[in-house]
Amino acid sequence: MKFVEAFSILVAVVGPPKILLAFLMDTEGADSRTRWRVAFTSTAIALGVGLFVVVAGRALLSVFHISEGALYLASGVILFVHALDLVLGRKQEPTHDETRGTHELATAYYANPVALAYLFLLSDTKSVETTFVLAGGFAAVIALDLAAIAVLGIAMRWVKMTYAWVLVRVLGVLLAALGVDQIVEGLITLGILERV
Repeated sequence: MKFVEAFSILVAVVGPPKILLAFLMDTEGADSRTRWRVAFTSTAIALGVGLFVVVAGRALLSVFHISEGALYLASGVILFVHALDLVLGRKQEPTHDETRGTHELATAYYANPVALAYLFLLSDTKSVETTFVLAGGFAAVIALDLAAIAVLGIAMRWVKMTYAWVLVRVLGVLLAALGVDQIVEGLITLGILERV
């Protein structure tokens, strides 16, 4: 696997458009200091979780006897449900936020089901080179996400929240479509559907 290939796959599933949505939801009404804390905390968690999956992904799939099709299917369902909440405007927040402002970012960023599924599937513990390429690609995407969050913080001074919510709904529909695509891919991989 080449770096460009890993980067392009990961930027599609955990790139700035997906992160900015969740960041807007998590930090709505927050002051600048809180936004930066959420950005850095979430970025650090995302990087740690992603690198762990890159290194241990295939071993975990093997230990738990999880097939590629099941992983695609599960990640698609989770992403679809999350996207549905975005489109319909439902927030799944506890009354007291234990995550200190990173609740929405959990599904979109550091526990993104599609990104984790791809990291699990692309991880190859037999090849040190592939592991480093995948880890580098993931780290580069996370750095790009953090830069996009910084730019968003500046842009939000001039953009009305109404426009941001319209963007949230539109991107939510795209995330729902990605979830459906993952579900179909899972069903094809499991042999339940045939590729057309």
